[in-house]
Amino acid sequence: MQLKLSYGQKALLSQFADADPVTVRMVMRSLKASHPDIYKLWCDANDNIRETLTIFINGDHMRYRNGLETVLEAGDEIYIVPLITGG
Repeated sequence: MQLKLSYGQKALLSQFADADPVTVRMVMRSLKASHPDIYKLWCDANDNIRETLTIFINGDHMRYRNGLETVLEAGDEIYIVPLITGG
């Protein structure tokens, strides 16, 4: 199964075995191994998504699904959007 992880104008592709269900959490763990610098920007020391990020799956916020345990299907796109704050 191939999944696309997009952020800004960049994209990463992740490949997983077709037999097993894949969750957003599994994609993030895969990112930790393949792109540790990006992972550190997106996740804290406890492997939790930073509050400054919003994650969409095919255009739907992941909190409206099953959060990090959302099961993904082949071709799904995960889009990471950093929150912009200011004062």
